[in-house]
Amino acid sequence: MGEKFSARLRRRAGRIWHAIDAHPFLRELHAGTLPMNRFTYFILQDYVYLLDFAQVLCQGGAKSPDLETLELFCRHALGAVEVERSFHASFGETLGLSRRQLDAVAKGPITQAYIGHLQSVARGGSLGELVAAVLPCYWIYGEVGRRLHKNRPRKPKIYRQWIETYAAETFWRPVREQIRLMDRLGAAANGSEKKLMTGHFILSSRYEFMFWEQAYRLESWPV
Repeated sequence: MGEKFSARLRRRAGRIWHAIDAHPFLRELHAGTLPMNRFTYFILQDYVYLLDFAQVLCQGGAKSPDLETLELFCRHALGAVEVERSFHASFGETLGLSRRQLDAVAKGPITQAYIGHLQSVARGGSLGELVAAVLPCYWIYGEVGRRLHKNRPRKPKIYRQWIETYAAETFWRPVREQIRLMDRLGAAANGSEKKLMTGHFILSSRYEFMFWEQAYRLESWPV
């Protein structure tokens, strides 16, 4: 039996994923030593990212060839919206941020570029291309949560809670659903589409690295 398409994608992006594992943002988060202003910046950018990400998932629903796939994307988009809705009651309140402050956050340079990439693929690409573009967001966060869960910090409490969120089975269930969908679509794709899918997966993986980097450097627009 040949290599599954998802495994091939992960292997092709392996160098990027290793760099994510070694990033100081995640190493310091795991140790409980990450400065809170960097974590707050990251959470705020993640918050403004989620709405656009949910809309991209809705476009996946529009491209779905059957009710089963449509149901998956509708459920996943709703899940992203619910995360955003519950944000203020959890991480936002813990960080002392009002809903008005959250909604006033401007997208950072990498956040804007990453969303632009996903929207471009969602508008002009096939369903397989769209899944390849969004899969790193699912998969990388799940892997990070699972890896950091062992010896997770007791303090700050919010760091431990963040890690536990992404290590949990409730998060991993949709991760596995997207991986299975990727394998099914990859098996049916021709050579040129597989090449496009691979490119989207690698670029999204790079943006995931840059999302951590943006938070660690507290990046803002230069002008």
